[in-house]
Amino acid sequence: MSTILEISGLVKRFGGLTAVNGVSFGIDEGQVVGLLGPNGSGKTTVLNMISGNLRPSAGKINLLGAEIGGLAPHRVARTGVARTFQLVRILPSLTVEENVTCALAFGAEPLHGAKAGEVAEEILVAVGLGGRGSEQPEQLTYIDQKRIEIARAIAARPKLLLLDEWLAGLNPTELRTGIELIAKLRTSGISILLVEHVMEAVRALCSRCIVMSAGDKIAEGETSTVLQDPEVVRAYLGNSHA
Repeated sequence: MSTILEISGLVKRFGGLTAVNGVSFGIDEGQVVGLLGPNGSGKTTVLNMISGNLRPSAGKINLLGAEIGGLAPHRVARTGVARTFQLVRILPSLTVEENVTCALAFGAEPLHGAKAGEVAEEILVAVGLGGRGSEQPEQLTYIDQKRIEIARAIAARPKLLLLDEWLAGLNPTELRTGIELIAKLRTSGISILLVEHVMEAVRALCSRCIVMSAGDKIAEGETSTVLQDPEVVRAYLGNSHA
C-alpha cells in the first residue's frame, strides 16, 4: 500500500504562539484517518498548511513524494488535494450544477461545455443530488448544501480529500446520511483526512486516528485504542475523567 501523504516535523508559529509543534504522521492510499483533538488543538491549522492556506514555519508536507508545503492553494489543488470547510462555502449565485462545473473547469484536467455538464451530473448522482442540477443552493437543505461541497471537491479528482468538520451541525438522520456518503467515497479509493468531533462518525469511518492537544500530537494508532488512551480522555474531559 503506497503512502499518499507524509508529514514530518510540521510547525506553525503565529508570532510567539506555536499552534502546531513538530507534528508527524502519514496516510496510505485509500485510508480514512481521523485528526482529532479539543478546540484550539491545531487540527484546522494542519489542514490549512496541507491545502496551502497557510505556509508552514518548519517541517515537510509530501504528497506522493513531492513537497507541497508552502505552495499556493491553487497549486496544491492541482497536485491532487481537495477540501471542504466546517461552514458551507458554496457559490450561492450559481446553480447546483454550475457549482460543480466550476470545479471541473479549474481541475487538473479542465472540462468545459456539454462534457462538463455530463460529468457534473454523474458526480451529483454519486452524492445523492441527481436531477437537481438546475436548483439554486439556497433552495436546498443544509445536508444537501454540504453534498454540493463534496461534489465540488471530488470533481477535481483528488488523491487526498480534507474534510474539516463536514458532519458538524447535522441532525441524527442527516448524520447517518453523511457517514454513508463518506464511506462511499472511501470505497472509491480516495484517501481522506477527517477532522471531526462526532465520535460516532470517527468510529464508523476511521481505521486510524491522530490526536492533537495544544499543538502537539499526543496519540496515534488504531481508532478504538486511541479513543481509550488516558491522555486522550484527559485532553477532552480533564484529569478527573482520565
